[in-house]
Amino acid sequence: MAFFALTITGVAVADSGIASGWRENTRWAVDLSTRFSRDLRQNHQSSQQVVGFDLHKVFTGEQGDFATLVFQPYWVRLHDVKNPGFYFDGGDDAELTWRIANINYTGLSHGSFNLRVGHFEVPFGLEQNIDTNGTLRQYSFRDRGIKADWGVSVNGVLSEFDYEIALTRGSGNNISERDDPYVFAGRLGTPSTGNMIVGFSWFDGKVLAANGAVERQRLAIDMAYYYRQWETLLEVSAGNNAGANRSNVLAELSWRNPMETFHSYSQFRYVREEGNNHWLDKSSVTLGLEWKVNRFVDVSTQWFKELDVLQEQKTASIVAVQLRVRI
Repeated sequence: MAFFALTITGVAVADSGIASGWRENTRWAVDLSTRFSRDLRQNHQSSQQVVGFDLHKVFTGEQGDFATLVFQPYWVRLHDVKNPGFYFDGGDDAELTWRIANINYTGLSHGSFNLRVGHFEVPFGLEQNIDTNGTLRQYSFRDRGIKADWGVSVNGVLSEFDYEIALTRGSGNNISERDDPYVFAGRLGTPSTGNMIVGFSWFDGKVLAANGAVERQRLAIDMAYYYRQWETLLEVSAGNNAGANRSNVLAELSWRNPMETFHSYSQFRYVREEGNNHWLDKSSVTLGLEWKVNRFVDVSTQWFKELDVLQEQKTASIVAVQLRVRI
C-alpha cells in the first residue's frame, strides 16, 4: 500500500499542470451486496455479505487526461462457505479484500502506451473486456487460480488492436513472497468496440495457494460476437498445472432487452485434465438471470449444475441469489 500511495503522489507531483481538484472527474459509490447459495445435492447453504467503496478518478492537466485511478477496497464476510480463498481463515471469516486498486498513467502517448501500477485483473481471455467483479456471472479465472493481482502492466488502445502485458506477484489479494510466486500474462485483441472481437492470451507463472505455489501455463483464444441484443462468447485454452496437461472450453450465449435492464445467459464449460495414465473430463452448465430494478438496485440469480467431475465425488447443483445496492 505504501508503494501504491507513493506512485499516486509521484504522478500528481510530476505533472504540475493539474487544472482541477479531486472532486472534478471523480465518481464514487458505496457498494453493498448479500449473496445466498444452496447446494441442492449436498443440502448445504452458505452466504456472504460485502461492503465496498468504489472510487474512479481521472486526472487532467493542461494537455488533457494523463492518469486514471480506480480504488476499490471491499470488506467480505463469509458464512459457512466451502473452499474459500486461502487468504480467509476458513469459511466463517471476514477480511478486507482488494477488488481493483491501481493507477493507469496514460500521459505518455495519448492512450496508445500506458503504464499501470497496483492491483488489477490479470489480462487473459474474456475477462479482459467484460467486468464480472461482484456478480454471479463469472468466467475462467478459477482455471488459472487467480483473478486479480499486485503488479505492473503496459497497455494501450491502437486503431487495429488493444493490448495489455503484465508482470505480477502471483499471490492475489495480499502481497506475499512465500514460495516466490509470480505471473507473466498478457492479451492482444481486436478493438473492444467492435461487433466481432478476437483475442489471443498467454499465462505463465507460479500461483500461490493454501498449500504453496503451483506452476501454471496457458495459451488461449477468445471470441465475442454481438448481434442486436444477443451476445455470443467463446474461450478455448490449453496448458498445464504443475506439468499435468489441461484444456478448458467456455461458451456463453446471452440476451439483453433493449433497455438493458434484464439480462439472461447460459454457459457451458468443459475441462480435460491429464491424470495417472488416463484423461479426466469435467463439464457443467450455468443458467443466470439479472434484473436491474433501477440505477441503484440489482437482483440476480444463477443455477450451476455439474454434469460430471474430475474425480469420484458427488456432482454439485447450486442455486445462488444476490441482491446488490450501489449508492
